[in-house]
Amino acid sequence: MNAGAIMGLDLSPTASAAFSAPLDWDGDWRRTARLTVGESLPRDASDTARARRCETIATRLVAFAKQHNVTQIWIEGYAFSRADQAHSIAEVSGVVRLELVRAGLEIRSVPASSVRKLLLGKVPRSQAKAAVYAAFKAAGAPIETFDEGDALAVANYGLSENGAFCFASFQEAA
Repeated sequence: MNAGAIMGLDLSPTASAAFSAPLDWDGDWRRTARLTVGESLPRDASDTARARRCETIATRLVAFAKQHNVTQIWIEGYAFSRADQAHSIAEVSGVVRLELVRAGLEIRSVPASSVRKLLLGKVPRSQAKAAVYAAFKAAGAPIETFDEGDALAVANYGLSENGAFCFASFQEAA
């Protein structure tokens, strides 16, 4: 039986990461897939170049979702660590969301704090990305970057919301 798959997204213009897992994956990392796509542009890049970058990211993410039978996509909510990135992250997110919906895919947003709390229980005040990455690496996850770790954490949250196998901490928050 093919029950579909969940995809988690951590969006940015330079390194948008996606992680997919079938709903019936049961912790088998071999049944998961990941993708990181993006492009650095010079500060003086044209509006056309910026728009094309968004289009490329969206096209690749839609193709990835279709390739892996994704039916539901969870997207990490906006968390702008640097004000100068807010505009470009919002541009990428808007284009990606539109193209996913046009492709007939269900999208949902989730705050990064909720994603991290499910996995870690108590979320550290600093180095939260590193803590997420370390927790998944310790579990054998095939991730290579903090962005992929965040995408996996978002997918993990989506899996939990669908009653599928996921990683959760039962540690009480302080």
